[in-house]
Amino acid sequence: MTLLPRSLRGRLIVLTVIVEVVMISAILWNSQRLAETHLLQQFELRRAETSRLMRAALAPAMAQHDYAAVSEILNDARQLQGMSYLVMFDDEDRRIASAAASELPGQSALEFLSGLPEDASRMDFHIAMEIEGRQYGELLIGLDLHFLNTARRDILTQNILLALFGILLTTAVLTAIALWLTRHLSALSSASRALAQGDRFSPLPGGGGDDIGRVVTAFNAMAAALHARMEELEAAELTQRELAERLLYMAESDPLTGLANRARFSAELERALEHVHRGPEHHGALLYFDIDEFKTINDTFGHRAGDNVLLRAANTIAKIVRADEMLARLGGDEFVILAPGADRAGAQALAERIVNAVRSIAFDFSGHQLGLTISLGIALFPEHGDSSENIVSHADAAMYQAKSSGKNCWRIYRPDLDDSEQMLHQLGWNDRIQRALDERRLVLHFQGIHSVRTGAVAHYEALVRMIDPDSPDSLLMPGNFIPAAEKSGRILDIDRWVIGDAIRVLAEEPELPALAINISARSFGEPGLAELIRSKLAAFEVEPQRLIVELTETGALANIHDAEAFMDDLHRLGCTVCLDDFGVGFSSFAYLKQLPADVLKIDGMFIRNLADDPSDQVFVRAIVEVARGLGKKTVAEFVGSDQTLEILRGLGVDYAQGYYLSRPEAVIRPT
Repeated sequence: MTLLPRSLRGRLIVLTVIVEVVMISAILWNSQRLAETHLLQQFELRRAETSRLMRAALAPAMAQHDYAAVSEILNDARQLQGMSYLVMFDDEDRRIASAAASELPGQSALEFLSGLPEDASRMDFHIAMEIEGRQYGELLIGLDLHFLNTARRDILTQNILLALFGILLTTAVLTAIALWLTRHLSALSSASRALAQGDRFSPLPGGGGDDIGRVVTAFNAMAAALHARMEELEAAELTQRELAERLLYMAESDPLTGLANRARFSAELERALEHVHRGPEHHGALLYFDIDEFKTINDTFGHRAGDNVLLRAANTIAKIVRADEMLARLGGDEFVILAPGADRAGAQALAERIVNAVRSIAFDFSGHQLGLTISLGIALFPEHGDSSENIVSHADAAMYQAKSSGKNCWRIYRPDLDDSEQMLHQLGWNDRIQRALDERRLVLHFQGIHSVRTGAVAHYEALVRMIDPDSPDSLLMPGNFIPAAEKSGRILDIDRWVIGDAIRVLAEEPELPALAINISARSFGEPGLAELIRSKLAAFEVEPQRLIVELTETGALANIHDAEAFMDDLHRLGCTVCLDDFGVGFSSFAYLKQLPADVLKIDGMFIRNLADDPSDQVFVRAIVEVARGLGKKTVAEFVGSDQTLEILRGLGVDYAQGYYLSRPEAVIRPT
């Protein structure tokens, strides 16, 4: 922290005074030093003169041993010369005379000097009494220095007074000069502060041709321009405030409905949960809902009609929501109501009012009278969660529980009906499937399809397996990951991999008659799948008739048009088509004319208990007769015993597959 003033003129004055004080102090010190030197020189002259006079006065008396005269001379000398004491000792070191204001110690010079008290204001010296080289004694003198100290003090006092006067006078003169020289700078500083505080600007006087004058002129011009700009800003302040309010509204509001948006809702939910954390007396509810069949309305009648639906629903519900509750639109047709302080009964009553209010809304779309319904879910906090993520997730899950109950209703969150864990499990499998594809951890195992008549292997079926990343020596069966893959769409990638790897095996095993692969229903309508098969067959130089493509009957019936087109594409390539799980559908026989399959694989539900259930035998016989009449081959899966095989042989089934005949293996055994 600096000790100098903040203003320029103050610093100039202080620094100038400091320099002046240093200079005057130096002069004062030098003057005092010279005076001290002069005084010492004068004192030395006096001491020498005293020694000479005393020696001249006392030497004769000492030579004549006239000690009375010596004593008289010493007394006169003390009174006239201002000495503290004078003591004369003879040549035998005996005190013979003295002059002093007080009693003096000792009778010899040694005793005298030993007993003499120290005194800083006295100077002791001695004078030898000699006449023509003979010493008659010694005179000890104590010279009083008070006059010297007084002279020093007087000189110092005068110098200090002169220095103080000089400093004060110089300070006053320099201050006046600094104030005069910096008057324009001070005015500039004051005007700058006033301008910064928003005070009205008045031009500064004093513009001239010197440097300061030019600065003042430039400042006046700058300040005038700044003042004009400030007036413009003041005029536009109202517009800026309105713009800021508009931006804040846009940041927190939904542009279509004017309700609070997701950002505003999230902030309010966090604030409500903070209150909940303070004690059990704080609680609330979150109502999450969307409009049933809103996508159908949008797709059928257009987005303008959809916007009208959202506006009508928002306006209707807004009339029900209380002032301390928040209605927000999260996006699309999803809305939430945050009800701090609401208990279970209050939340349920509010949900019932909202569902009934929306149910009463009627629309006329192009002559069609339509009503609206919503599905609403309720999550209570802290009962159903104490974080915003949990509350929103559970309210959303409760909404889907309402949809599962038939829509047009509300449901409060029930953990036992929450399929979130299943969805997380699904997401986990998605990642594992992708990593298995990336890390080449999918493998094919092969199970023989045997001739019922001879028992020989007619061809093989390729069955996909996944190497367990946590246990590389273990395999995961299709039932673990295929359902998840079908839901997520990863089955398309698996199908493409199976096609490529199976054709590679056919190329590496030229003696293998044929290899069957399974294609999921999701792939039937996949553009380019038939072209992929064609390109793989050509690349590996494999005859198309060696590839058998199995499609499940249920998948084919669900996508019958895509399945029929896909089968036609496979036939054009020269591949064999097998309809898997045949007989599961109620209309299996009716659709056989539309599905041009070459082989029917009878579903295992008719084969497992074939030996013990006559009705299964009836179904199998019917399938075989229809297939034979249409020129198709039949395959029975899940054959588990010799008895079952004999029955199949009697019924005329062409091929059989099951653990009784052979198990899936990692390599194809030569037949």
